[in-house]
Amino acid sequence: MGHERSVHSLPSFRKGMRTCWVIDHPAHFQLFKQWFQEDDILIVTKRQELDAMLAIGFTQEILRVPRVSGSFFSKFRAARLRQSTARRFLKLNSVSRIISKGAPFELRAAAKERISQRWYISDTEVNTIAHRLGTRSSSHILLPESWESNLKPTHTYPGILPQAYIDTDASISSWNSARSQIPSELGISADEIVVFHRKIIGNGVHDSTEIIDYEQSIRKMNVHFVENKENTAPEDGSAWEFPIQASLFDGVLTGSTTLAAEAVVQGVPTLLISKAKRGFLTYLSEQPHFFHWNNSDLFDGHFSEMAEQWKNCMKSTRENGRNPVPNPEVKSVLDSFFR
Repeated sequence: MGHERSVHSLPSFRKGMRTCWVIDHPAHFQLFKQWFQEDDILIVTKRQELDAMLAIGFTQEILRVPRVSGSFFSKFRAARLRQSTARRFLKLNSVSRIISKGAPFELRAAAKERISQRWYISDTEVNTIAHRLGTRSSSHILLPESWESNLKPTHTYPGILPQAYIDTDASISSWNSARSQIPSELGISADEIVVFHRKIIGNGVHDSTEIIDYEQSIRKMNVHFVENKENTAPEDGSAWEFPIQASLFDGVLTGSTTLAAEAVVQGVPTLLISKAKRGFLTYLSEQPHFFHWNNSDLFDGHFSEMAEQWKNCMKSTRENGRNPVPNPEVKSVLDSFFR
């Protein structure tokens, strides 16, 4: 990107700075939880996966806000409600900083309440409306070094965010323990390839134009799919284990860029079928176990070639083991900002 990691000098953080964390997506919870302090406050979007993650219990004061999704008018109403309720919440709970990933409305409320540190984080270039709204109200803009648009950061981080919250050693250990048991639990042959499949609905702010309808194509792959859908997380605390649970199988097939990134970091042979363009996908593109199909045409023969390469990668990984992609520097840099 042609800039230093810390474009501006680091702000003078003080230990115990009371913070408002905006949680709009399960991956945000996975990332931010490591920095929560007892007197922090949380603003959490109402969606089933986040309900399930909250089930473990939190001592922090929590405000629930609607998800910005659906039609234009639904999004507009939800956005206005989020901003007004967040402002009232911040009036009642004084904080020194607010940290939000891709959610601009709480930052706008924080600016009106004159909260001095207002962090806007993103790794999703296409989310341009949020960028425009969020950066106008932010004091700090944190982007990955792999960023591929003209939005200018005040600070950057290396690698990709899942490298800050996924323990790749634990992932490999879990896979080695589980992989011999999974076929017997599913009642299938030990030779059969087992793939974790997560289909996304695509009713979010930015992902509807990125979805490819691949259902007909994948049913001819001759692998055993373990299905997972959005909004179906169990409410027994296990939702926090989702990234590692997805790694227990031979491979992952998904339309979700977040799950794809989490899987590739763990060394899982991953086939992402999506039109999405992200800097973090470019960062991962050199990994031999990552396959990204970004074309709506799934029947010209080229997709079948990629699918076959992915299946061969899963077979090879069974024999030779996985090669995760850890990067301890990611957590170290983020710790310097948020701890």
